[in-house]
Amino acid sequence: MNQARHNILNKIRKSLEKQKDHKKHLAAHTVQPVLGQDLRSIFIKKIEKVSGTLELIPNVKDIPFAILEFLSKHHLPQKIVADARLKMLPWPNKLHLEYRAAQAEDVVSVSQAFAGIAETGSVVLLSSPASPTTLNFLPENHIVILHKEDLVAHIEDVWTHIRTHPPRTVNFITGPSRTADIEQTIQLGAHGPKRLHLILVEQIIPSSNRISDKKSD
Repeated sequence: MNQARHNILNKIRKSLEKQKDHKKHLAAHTVQPVLGQDLRSIFIKKIEKVSGTLELIPNVKDIPFAILEFLSKHHLPQKIVADARLKMLPWPNKLHLEYRAAQAEDVVSVSQAFAGIAETGSVVLLSSPASPTTLNFLPENHIVILHKEDLVAHIEDVWTHIRTHPPRTVNFITGPSRTADIEQTIQLGAHGPKRLHLILVEQIIPSSNRISDKKSD
């Protein structure tokens, strides 16, 4: 090995060692809040703080009826655009569903969340052919399905889970869209949905049978 090559490799080694030390230094100064064991209760309180609503249901099969109740409560049309992974649910005939990207005229959309973050009350949605990002932002009413076992404590936990198969787009959504630009008064729905409603499913089912793991046709 000639001297020039030796010097170059030596500089690379030193640079890598400095990067490792820097990462250790950052990790040592990253302090996550201690949340306790009951992530569900913490998550619900955070959702309420950001003007979101949440309903607990025991079983996956109850999802369509929870959605019908939400539509009826807010006098919304029984027509929704939905995540294609939800096709397998027992939808009643009175509901008109379309599995596609949302458009400007759509009023209600339903998405399947990848995770919920107890620390912030956020839901995490990943883009895919089955779940276009437009579902999350165009309709004024956004309903999100979340499984209890997909609750995590901190934001960092989400990246740990998706690092192996990163999607094209990751959306962190915390409550309905809002702004205070107009006379310093909070207005909901300024840049996206004015309602964010979560349906939290308590039932724990095998990963292979989970809605969130099913591919669209």
